Amino acid sequence: MGTGRDAADGRAGTAGAREDGAAARLGERLHAARTRLQLTLDGVAQRSGLSRSFLSRLEAGDANPTLRTLERIAEAVQTPLSVLLGGAPAAARPPGTPSPSAEVVHRPRREPRAWPPGEGRTFPLTPVGARRFEAVLAEGTPAHHAFPTAHPGEELCVVLAGRVAAEVGGDRFELEAGEALHYDAGVAHRLAALGPDGRYLLVVAGPAASAAGPRRP
Repeated sequence: MGTGRDAADGRAGTAGAREDGAAARLGERLHAARTRLQLTLDGVAQRSGLSRSFLSRLEAGDANPTLRTLERIAEAVQTPLSVLLGGAPAAARPPGTPSPSAEVVHRPRREPRAWPPGEGRTFPLTPVGARRFEAVLAEGTPAHHAFPTAHPGEELCVVLAGRVAAEVGGDRFELEAGEALHYDAGVAHRLAALGPDGRYLLVVAGPAASAAGPRRP
């Protein structure tokens, strides 16, 4: 007859396996993101201020980064944090730590600039650990959406300046300033500026914000 200790050990083993799998998937997404930018580990280390050895262990699935560390990495590889996490749940906060959603965060104005074709970057607007959605300001063609990508959740793209091409599944849309497009982020999609002045707001709502699934009319 099994004991309570056996059952607890089994649950711990299952949880450990899930955590190892999540760490491995995070490492794979980081590797893919920096490869799209043609960045070496040294390049990501220089951009993020983290050590090369830590980033190497992270890609190998052997590191457990904090949310603030992940935000630095996400900015270094120009990828929204929710995309880098791939829908993974936010790390637990120590007791008594205020929820990130309760923080008031001010972002300074970003002066627009022109980008060559195929280049661009994003600026995070929401704080690290935001649970309901993540918003970024994108210019040009950031690497994380320069190629077809898919991840859990939903996205809303609002064009602020210039023109942006959006490909969702087999459909293509050419959006002008003032136009918006909402879609299931689980469908392969791609965003690209159609000129040097393309600028848009990208709102990403992860699984935590849409746990009930998309609503149908």
